[in-house]
Amino acid sequence: MGLKVGEVKLVKHNPRWHQMFAQELEELWDYFGDYAIRISHIGSTAIDGLEAKPIIDIVVALKDLDDFDNISHKFTSNPEYSIKKDFDNDEILIRKGGERKRKFYIHVMDIDSKRYRDVIFFRDTLLHEEEIRNDYRDLKHILAKKYPHNRKQYTAHKADFIETTLDMIWAKTTLGPILVIAGVSLITSAIALWARFSIPYSAEFYHLRIGDISRAGIFFGGVIFLTTILASVVLWWRYCNAKKHYKEIVAKNKKELTKDRYKK
Repeated sequence: MGLKVGEVKLVKHNPRWHQMFAQELEELWDYFGDYAIRISHIGSTAIDGLEAKPIIDIVVALKDLDDFDNISHKFTSNPEYSIKKDFDNDEILIRKGGERKRKFYIHVMDIDSKRYRDVIFFRDTLLHEEEIRNDYRDLKHILAKKYPHNRKQYTAHKADFIETTLDMIWAKTTLGPILVIAGVSLITSAIALWARFSIPYSAEFYHLRIGDISRAGIFFGGVIFLTTILASVVLWWRYCNAKKHYKEIVAKNKKELTKDRYKK
């Protein structure tokens, strides 16, 4: 377990990584106390069957990232840890282990940040989407071979795949609920329209005019239906674009893998 700083080396998944996370989890809860809302195992070491660098990634979600200042002394007083404030990624990075054998990367983030939502969403996508998991594995092997001693380049060249995957899956999963809302609003408008012409305008129900209610139902149901249909079109367009780009990335990766195998 552990890797020299800057080195990129993929190894087979080790079931002990989950146990090591659980051990570190207890210590992190002691360090963060009530400031931590959630602490999660992320990265490839959290995915059974996926090759990974033997460094465990953990994300600690805080209500406010500034709260870290209140407990940072606990880490600075422990020589096992070092702290780097990564403002570009909206996180504080805590590294455990020396430069010759880094063991843990602990990413401290604001729980309401896009960065936090993305890392959790991507982890869950890899857990449940086998095809994406396999495509990600191919990419990791290509990049590990290209940048065996340059972790920054290895990480940077994964960004396009990750962002495209997040965009594609987000659009796909959001489209379903939007269409359900569109269907419900259409049914509401239809019922209101039926009530408008089938029930006498003078009829009263709990002192409310059926005609007034039905007109309101037609109007608001129609507005919601048109809005959700427009949103569905935008989401579908976004999904198709992301899917197209994703396929281009995968095709390029498969071509490189085939070329590499041919050389061997």
